[in-house]
Amino acid sequence: MARIAILLSDRCHPKECQWECADYCPVNRMQQECIIEGATGQPVISETLCIGCGICIHKCPFDAIKILNTPEADESEIIHRYGYNGFRLYRLPAPPSHGITGILGPNGTGKSTALRIIAGTEVPNLGDYEHPGTWEAVCERYRRTGLHAHFERIRKGQLRIAFKPQYVDSLADTRETVAEYVLGGGARGAAVLDELGLSRRKDRRLSEIAGGELQLAAIGRALATDADLYLFDEPSGYLDIVHRLQVARVLHRLGAERSVLVVEHDLALLDYLADQAHLLYGAPAAFGVVTAAMPMRAAINTYLNGYLKTENVRFREEPVRFVAHPPKPASRLDTLVAFPELEKRFEKFHLKVGAGRLARGETVGVVGPNATGKTTFVRMLAGAETPTRGTLPGTVTVSYKPQYLRATQSASLRERAAALAGDPTFDTGTFERELVPGLHLEEVMDVALTDLSGGELQRAAVALALARPATLYLLDEPSAYLDSDERMSMAKLIRRQVERQAVSALVVDHDVYFLDLASDALMVFSDDGSDGSRGVGAGPFPMREGMNRLLRDVQVTFRRDAETLRPRINQEGSALDREQRSAGEYYYEPAA
Repeated sequence: MARIAILLSDRCHPKECQWECADYCPVNRMQQECIIEGATGQPVISETLCIGCGICIHKCPFDAIKILNTPEADESEIIHRYGYNGFRLYRLPAPPSHGITGILGPNGTGKSTALRIIAGTEVPNLGDYEHPGTWEAVCERYRRTGLHAHFERIRKGQLRIAFKPQYVDSLADTRETVAEYVLGGGARGAAVLDELGLSRRKDRRLSEIAGGELQLAAIGRALATDADLYLFDEPSGYLDIVHRLQVARVLHRLGAERSVLVVEHDLALLDYLADQAHLLYGAPAAFGVVTAAMPMRAAINTYLNGYLKTENVRFREEPVRFVAHPPKPASRLDTLVAFPELEKRFEKFHLKVGAGRLARGETVGVVGPNATGKTTFVRMLAGAETPTRGTLPGTVTVSYKPQYLRATQSASLRERAAALAGDPTFDTGTFERELVPGLHLEEVMDVALTDLSGGELQRAAVALALARPATLYLLDEPSAYLDSDERMSMAKLIRRQVERQAVSALVVDHDVYFLDLASDALMVFSDDGSDGSRGVGAGPFPMREGMNRLLRDVQVTFRRDAETLRPRINQEGSALDREQRSAGEYYYEPAA
């Protein structure tokens, strides 16, 4: 084990504190210089002198210090290091000669850094943060390894790479049309527009289309490029389950001929997509360690179990466990919320939702393609949208987390919670005791809401919503921007809170693992017309029936993994796929 000290420079504000980290450090008090002022005016923590007492961590008013042990003691395996007390990445994933290799790990452990290095857009410094890295040094480090030829081609400018970046929002700032942007990738652009279903939007400007279409355009640009290696960083963002599977099928065809690396947090999609995967474990913003590639099923099961046998490392306190969802007995279905048949008419869209009932202690997932009315339905229940037909019960207290979040206050989450402390519609005890630790918000409590990342803001918004006592909780896409660990933790927390408080919840989401962990039942939305002008919602249905309704439209079948009971997509045309289709069972078949 190697002790490392991390200073989160964006959180450290030495002019706004009393340098408690240095004043309370026992080593400093013995007249040794363990924590001193560095050239930038921020503290520098000696990893050699640090005794690991943790006092500076607790005394820092901004939660800017991490002292921890890494299971990777061999400093010669550091690939890149951001400063003395900065993040460090150990080892790299290896691109396959052909096929698809996944990269799976929590946010902040170096996945995007690893992709940039493999793409040649960032030169690793091999741990020497005081000097810029060179490709000559990298090639020398990897001599007699499988990555040597890859870096030699980068050094000589001979490797053609297509890179789909993680964030696509910035594409909306350009005035190009969808067709101009995708065709700019290469000669295959016209075919790609058809493959991804973008032909109908090809003349629209990127600034005029939704997030899911921006994602498809970014994927299309990469696919249109003639390259030796294709890198896709989180291709499922903003996409519904239909488009996720559509993209997966296109990438499958690409992987049959080319080399593809994919970073993805939707585990069902990654399992379906990739042949093998590298895991990353570590501490967010502190360090990340890349494992050797392992077969896809073994990789995800290892990730869920949290124990890496080959390195004798446990990176998860408790395994993530999935369970089958048999229908609840009628005696336990105590109706808490009932809503009538609802309709909403817009100029170009008509939504119709059948009457339904939500049981006490029940979490209901809301599923279906984008643009079928899921958010409109939730907004009607929340009172943010008035139904054209149907009257909502006035006795239901609602807490609503909207789909799109924008922080407008410079206050921190702690200050926001303190301002609500005297409000009877806010449960401070639940917020502090259960939601903050359950959603791992401790480290960002004092960060301005406007400075939070997308995932941090999402977790903060869910915590604030669940802290409001209500009969019905409405959470629209709570897994957006979250990594796999955060999604699974949130799913279990939502379900636990709803059962404990004997209330009801509706959760709109597209991640099958998230829905499987969180939901007791499903509402299913579909397009009731080929032109996308009509949406229909029905349910709630028991999980098995609801997933069968959804997947029958998507034309994909799931089974359960024999070891972990997690849902797995069957390969199209396989014996089990054909068997389930013929029986009309698209989900919850016995594990195989």
